[in-house]
Amino acid sequence: MRKVLLVLAVICVAAFASDPRLDVLGGDARLLVNDYLEIWAFPGLISDYNFVTGSSQTAAVGDGWFGIVDEFGGNTYGVSVNHNGYEHEVLYSPGDWGVIFSMDFNKFPEDSTTVKETEIGVAFGTDVPIFSNYSDFAVEVVYDKEAVSEQDTIDTSLTNLSFGATLRGHSDGFLNLFPIISAGMEKTTDETVVDVSLQTTDIMFDFGGGHNKKVADKTNLVLGVFGGVRSLSYGGDHEDVDSDMWITVPEISGGVEQEIGKWLVFRAGAVSETIYYSKGDFNNFGTAYTTNFGIGMHWDNFMMDATISEGFLHNGPYMVGGNANGFMGSLAATYNF
Repeated sequence: MRKVLLVLAVICVAAFASDPRLDVLGGDARLLVNDYLEIWAFPGLISDYNFVTGSSQTAAVGDGWFGIVDEFGGNTYGVSVNHNGYEHEVLYSPGDWGVIFSMDFNKFPEDSTTVKETEIGVAFGTDVPIFSNYSDFAVEVVYDKEAVSEQDTIDTSLTNLSFGATLRGHSDGFLNLFPIISAGMEKTTDETVVDVSLQTTDIMFDFGGGHNKKVADKTNLVLGVFGGVRSLSYGGDHEDVDSDMWITVPEISGGVEQEIGKWLVFRAGAVSETIYYSKGDFNNFGTAYTTNFGIGMHWDNFMMDATISEGFLHNGPYMVGGNANGFMGSLAATYNF
């Protein structure tokens, strides 16, 4: 079962987004502007985009996703397949606000064991006059349950209920996306029929700002700086266990896009996280750092974006073939209506 992990960047939406441009430019959809993927971070923007897209990340079967959003009769509608781990998503916006309904249901009977998985999500977004010129506001609730039934043995169930909200202000100046505030909570309960119940509570909060503007005629800079805290506590029949605490001081993510000619764009991005971790008497402090590279090709309303795989850079080159050494690590094709 896919455990619902509430990621503050997009309230468990954009952190799983497969678009290569987002992957290269730091992976945080709160920093996107004029990009269709920001509607999964802020559903209130659904009516700003009309497109059809398809994406694939690896050679594995079923790893890609497909989506279409279009205007009809004054409203905007959309559907997606296999996006964000959901089998189906339905998008709707009358203009001033937007909503995304997500659903996934599976049943796996095998011999004497039956596994049922149910996941339902509802995300709502609109703009509010709180900070600067205006602010994007989004809230989401996700319910996720896995039940395992076995003959002649005990039954088990794992239930997650999560809630999150994000607010993004738009302003002038270098930090044109400020402030960006996200908060969320996830409650997990693991139960059996023998009256054993293990509970965990995951609470998260972060605060920061970002930049997404051209710094030169053909150069666009995306940058985000955040600080945050996450606490994981235990209850129910858990033995006395100290809470886990993560403090991010800070996280820096983003990248640069350089237009090369009329149809080619080169991208490079990075993410740096400095985290203090503590649990009881134990604590540590460390920094993790990743880099990504990609390209974009644009012809009128059609665009194709791809990441450049590290295997190609270090062990290639192989333009075609080879899971580890192929040129493109992921690929997305999109047409804007």
